[in-house]
Amino acid sequence: MRLTSAGELLVNGYREWNKDLSRIKSEIEELKGLRRGEVKIASSQEAVPDFLPAVIARFTKDHPRIRNAIAVEDSDRVRQLVRDGGADFGLTFSPLPLPGVVVTRSADFHLIAMLPGNSHLEQPDSISIDEFFKKPTIVPDTSSHLRDIVDIAAARIDIRFQPILTTNSLSLMRSMVREGCGFGVTAMPAGRPLAPEVGLHYARIADNDLPPMVLSLIVDPKRSLSMTSIIARRYFEKYLDEISLQNGKTSTNAFE
Repeated sequence: MRLTSAGELLVNGYREWNKDLSRIKSEIEELKGLRRGEVKIASSQEAVPDFLPAVIARFTKDHPRIRNAIAVEDSDRVRQLVRDGGADFGLTFSPLPLPGVVVTRSADFHLIAMLPGNSHLEQPDSISIDEFFKKPTIVPDTSSHLRDIVDIAAARIDIRFQPILTTNSLSLMRSMVREGCGFGVTAMPAGRPLAPEVGLHYARIADNDLPPMVLSLIVDPKRSLSMTSIIARRYFEKYLDEISLQNGKTSTNAFE
């Protein structure tokens, strides 16, 4: 028995409707966190100490079944991973423009001095650039955008500084500062309070003319992401919006 033309249209329509319904059900399940999934994120080192843990903590609390795979890379490598499909989205401090990707959100971060912690002495809330460079310095190597800002700071006071240690590991730099070997640097969201940390003290560098570091969330506009990845990305975008609002700015949205 063969279907009539009208019957074939009805059956094909039902199949398409059923396919769409299954897809919608699947997306709703992901939205509710009922299905296990994985989010792949590539991040610059500078975002790891403070920004990344705060956002991931929010996301995993609401969606404990979703796995997070995070690759910590140099900024240029972050962009490449996003373009190659190795990451659903990326966090990078690379200067704009960023060919091949779209920035969905961005927020300003400022250069902050890291001093050895000393509970027996009163620690300053801020220090000048001169004060910073008078001490032994432990700074990132040229693979980090942090180093660019440090070099700009040195140029502003016309000093050719000689760090006692350069490294591509920001965690090593923090550990060396904690051991009392010198002053280091980190990037923190503009407008955020400098919370104390065991063995470390954070002080703002008192120079309003230093350029901010811009943390950008980047995606490949040609790729279709899973609902799980889209949900995760929204958490990061919301957090970047909060940073911008605290700094009295509107976060940048969707520019190339």
